[in-house]
Amino acid sequence: MSQYYRSLAPLLQPESHPRPLDWAGIFGRRAPLELEIGFGNGEYLHRHSLAHPERDMVGVEVAWASAKRALRRLAAPPRPNVRLVLDKAQVALARFFAPQSLAVCRLLFPLPWPNPKQAGQRLCQRDFLDLAADRLAPDGLFLLVTDSCELADWVLDQAQDSALALSLTERPPEWDTKYERKWRETGRRSFYRLAGAKTAHPALPVFEEIEVRAYYRTELDPAGFRPREEVSEDLVVRFKEFIYDSGRAEGLLRTMVIEGHLTQDFYIRLRREPDGRWKVSPAAPARLFPTRGLARALELAAG
Repeated sequence: MSQYYRSLAPLLQPESHPRPLDWAGIFGRRAPLELEIGFGNGEYLHRHSLAHPERDMVGVEVAWASAKRALRRLAAPPRPNVRLVLDKAQVALARFFAPQSLAVCRLLFPLPWPNPKQAGQRLCQRDFLDLAADRLAPDGLFLLVTDSCELADWVLDQAQDSALALSLTERPPEWDTKYERKWRETGRRSFYRLAGAKTAHPALPVFEEIEVRAYYRTELDPAGFRPREEVSEDLVVRFKEFIYDSGRAEGLLRTMVIEGHLTQDFYIRLRREPDGRWKVSPAAPARLFPTRGLARALELAAG
């Protein structure tokens, strides 16, 4: 494994840092900060970070397979100006980056979701563009490149009432990524480039993270344990299954909490303490965002 990865050093665990992250502290310097959303196999991130050692770069992806390929590229030669994050783009942008902290926010050939019924799954909805504008520095650049005319027109339409002013141009191949090469092989000679800057600072509220405490309940009937769920406009708490180990007097309750852009799927542990009470706490708190929804899920599980 070590021969394949060479080094896991660029891979960051954001949950182990206070949020938003202190990128100057992480990189050990103050430099222009760039974000690439969906870095794929890391080709462009690899070349760009070598060409611009004076800039710091963060790549965000959801696929571990992509991160593995990128880590292999970034190891030769090692470079201190790149970090990789495995998470959803909107979660990362909202929680890991402070307002006005990004010099560049870049998306190269994002999934177009071509079926009109899939449009709701496209990333660059108006609220995401406003979030990107909030995180961009006053002179920061938003850049999206795609092979899909439909996606380019759709994003341009989403930007009309957002805090970003985007212009659409057709450009020859210039990024040398996997998907650009794929389309060039089919004969395509131009791609769509959406670029621009913020026209206003949306001043979006900072997502609140709180200190999550353990809860306690006096009794627990494992066979009949069905906590009350909660569904409201801004919060959904659902409980999926309960697994109980009678020998250890401990159970795991699978829980899903949805708060706006953030979905957390995790287990709540219920464990009998020496005093006879049942302690209700997250089973793996290091992997969770300590939010109001998480605290509410624990409260509901405690009854």
